[in-house]
Amino acid sequence: MTEVTFYLSNKAGDGVRQALAWRIADKAQKQGRLVYIHCRDADHARQLDDQFWQAPATGFLPHAIQQEGQAPVILGHGGDPGDHHDVLINLTDQVPDFASRFQRVAEMISGAENERQAGRERFRFYRERGFPVTTHELG
Repeated sequence: MTEVTFYLSNKAGDGVRQALAWRIADKAQKQGRLVYIHCRDADHARQLDDQFWQAPATGFLPHAIQQEGQAPVILGHGGDPGDHHDVLINLTDQVPDFASRFQRVAEMISGAENERQAGRERFRFYRERGFPVTTHELG
């Protein structure tokens, strides 16, 4: 069964969820896992791609936009994650229809109230369907 983890930060503002996603994706790919980061749309995926090339200056996260290349971390959007089934990092406000085909799902929640509320709804969705759900408070 898919394991779901919510990563919670008290920080609010632009880029908090993306920074959390970078941290989780970096850790997962260093463990040899394949990561699919689910973005809102193509613009969001491109924006995330740009951010991943720029920060942090001390590290590199091997990644590619879906259907533009192969890498341990793929940035995608829409209803088809391709052949991915290992780790899903969800950066949208809804549970993707394909979430249950992944071994692990990571949900990023910042301190912004609108993101907290959307996160609570996703948490309820997973819990009501019997997914094992855990939370981690991050700085």
